[in-house]
Amino acid sequence: MKVIIKVKIVLALSVFFACIHGFVLTDIHAQHTDVFNLYQDKGPNNQNNDDTTKDVKPGAPEAEWIEVENHIKYKVSVDKSKYEAKDLTMADIELWEIVDKTPFEWHQVDFYLEGDIEEVHTRTFGKQECIRKRKGSLFWLKDGKKCVYWTPWSTWDCRSGEEKEGAVYP
Repeated sequence: MKVIIKVKIVLALSVFFACIHGFVLTDIHAQHTDVFNLYQDKGPNNQNNDDTTKDVKPGAPEAEWIEVENHIKYKVSVDKSKYEAKDLTMADIELWEIVDKTPFEWHQVDFYLEGDIEEVHTRTFGKQECIRKRKGSLFWLKDGKKCVYWTPWSTWDCRSGEEKEGAVYP
């Protein structure tokens, strides 16, 4: 019986010291496993990255790298005196989008102006141009912010100029 108690004490002490040694005396660092090898010879961090195409798989279509230009155009109301003095800032033209859960009770909000606006989004790539539009209601609040509630975007219209004339497209 005494032998069993001595063995239990020795085991308890060894577990105790192993835990102290593991938790207190050694530093434990989390390791990030780079499963994509981005920090080696591939990826945007490589200094010798001259070619943008790497490891093309057999049977893949021939790729062409094109540049895409993104343009967004909309109208916003601003203070006329600031506009004429060329004293506008980014805060004057920035729109704050209203989403489903808005912090306002709109029947209690005091605003200077309410108006209907349209946003036009154009993407030009290669020899093609696509356009989509959405309408919105702009509210110029008394604190200077401009809030907008947008309707959903129309679908992308990528037809050529001749096809667009006279045709109705959402």
